[in-house]
Amino acid sequence: MHEDQDQILFKEIKKGNNEAFERLFKKYYASITNFTASLVRDSTVAEEIAQEIFIYIWEKRAKIELHTGIKSYLFSSAKNKSINYLKLELPKHQATTDIENIRNLQTPIIASNDTELLKKKIQHAIDSLPDKCKNIFVLSRYGGLTYKEIAEDLDISVKTVENQMSIALKKLKELLKDDLQNYRIK
Repeated sequence: MHEDQDQILFKEIKKGNNEAFERLFKKYYASITNFTASLVRDSTVAEEIAQEIFIYIWEKRAKIELHTGIKSYLFSSAKNKSINYLKLELPKHQATTDIENIRNLQTPIIASNDTELLKKKIQHAIDSLPDKCKNIFVLSRYGGLTYKEIAEDLDISVKTVENQMSIALKKLKELLKDDLQNYRIK
């Protein structure tokens, strides 16, 4: 149902309908920003990336041909722009000391009130997943995409998405089992 509404909305945007664009923006801006923030770990950069995506859609609306739904298009754009930022821009602006500190953690035990450290460990565990597995996990858990949407977006089968999610969850559970036990998360 939402896909049909989104297709109608996008057709109106292609015609230059400002109200349709505003509805699309209001519907997806927050989730795109949150998804992007989960990848780049910087809310300001995430907002800039989300804004760039919507500006691009408006400016290039007549030329954009969707082969997936608009939601998949938005999340794919966010993922790609985030990856580009992480590869090209982040090294220019940020030292890698945080990443090295996480990699060098010696103790698997953390205090129950140290949620920031747990968040870093979780992100490190996600980052340690194989690329395909990580991308699928992030699109599902942070992007809110269904397995079918992920399969269409990545041009793979739904079964492959299911298998990769299973692998990701098993690896994350294993990597984080000591930490999660300390938080009584099962």
